[in-house]
Amino acid sequence: MTVPVSALFKPPYGLAFSIEELLLVRNWGEKRGLDLKIALDQTLDGAEFEEMLILARPACAKRVLTLWRTFGSVFIQAPNGLPRAFTNLPEALEAVRPVQGKRPSIFRFFGRAS
Repeated sequence: MTVPVSALFKPPYGLAFSIEELLLVRNWGEKRGLDLKIALDQTLDGAEFEEMLILARPACAKRVLTLWRTFGSVFIQAPNGLPRAFTNLPEALEAVRPVQGKRPSIFRFFGRAS
């Protein structure tokens, strides 16, 4: 059986973060009482991700934030929200703020988004 060359290698939609970026997200999450979980080799709606970062409360399976990287953008998505694209990770994290008067696990985005 012959497989077309185009089917042999399809670059992933979501790329891996650098070690420095992983440490930045971990430290940012720890300051807010969130644990960092790294999900490798994920597929979602037909798109492949080398790595997705999940921030959640300790001992709680519910995600607070999900982050992933594409070529040229970093995305953050809160539960039941739309993903927001940013040019870099520090800009993306800076745009996340807790919602006042709500559960501490609810976040919203402020600032400029691409």
